Amino acid sequence: MSFEGLDSLSAKGLQLLDGSDAVRTHSAFVAWIEEVHNWLASAFPDSGLTADWASQQMSGLVRGGGYYDDPTTWTLFKMVVQGRLRWLGNLPTKVALASIATPASLQNQAKDIGRKEIKLQTTSRAYVDPDRINELKALNSNTYDLSKLVRLCEEINVCFATECYLAMVMLTRSVIDHVPPIFGCKSFAEVTNNYGGSRSFREAMAQLETSSRKIADHYLHTQIRESEVLPNATQVDFSNALDFLLAEVGRVLK
Repeated sequence: MSFEGLDSLSAKGLQLLDGSDAVRTHSAFVAWIEEVHNWLASAFPDSGLTADWASQQMSGLVRGGGYYDDPTTWTLFKMVVQGRLRWLGNLPTKVALASIATPASLQNQAKDIGRKEIKLQTTSRAYVDPDRINELKALNSNTYDLSKLVRLCEEINVCFATECYLAMVMLTRSVIDHVPPIFGCKSFAEVTNNYGGSRSFREAMAQLETSSRKIADHYLHTQIRESEVLPNATQVDFSNALDFLLAEVGRVLK
C-alpha cells in the first residue's frame, strides 16, 4: 500500500481553512473532494474508501443554488473541512485495520472451516500491552486462576484492532469486576476506597470505577432510541489506568 500524495492532499485541504470568498472557496472544496476521490480510487481500489469519503459532510457555502457568506456558515464550513482532514489523517490506520478480518467475516470464516477461534495478525497498537499480558501468563498463583483475566485482556485487544468499541468498554468493566479478590476486596469500589496501595493508584482506579463503569452502563442498559451516537476510541480509552491495575495485579501475585 502507498500513501504517496496524501500529504499534498492534506495541505490542499488546509488551504481551504483560509478561504474568504464563498464562491471560490466552494469551488476549491468541490475540486479537492474530487481529487481525493480519484486518488483513493487509484491507490485503494475496491476498498470502499471512496464511498466512505463521499459520505462525509459537504460544504454549506452553497445551499439551494445560492451562496451563503455569513459567519455561521463559514464556521460550519471549516468544521466540515477539519472533519475531512481528520479522516485523511486517520487513513493509514483505517487501511491497516481493513486488512484485519472484521467480526462478521471472522464469524463466517469460523463457520466455513469449522473452528471456534480465529487468531488475528493485528498491526495496530494494542490496547493492553502484550508484554503485560505475557507477565500475567507467567505468574504462578496457587490462589487465583488468571486464565479468564488473560483472556479478557486478549479479547479487548481484538476488539480494539477491529474497532469494536462497544465490546471494549464492556470487557473493561468485566476486568474491573473480576479482580477485586486479588486485593482482598469484594468489589472494585472497595479497591478504590480501601486498598492500601499508593494514593496515585487509588486515584487511577477511581477513574476506572466511575468513568469506565458509567460509560459501560450507558451502552449496556440504555434501550433502543430514535437516534444513537456510537462510542469512539477516545471515549473508551482507559488503557493507562487499566495497565496500572494489571501491573498491580502482577506485583501482588509475584
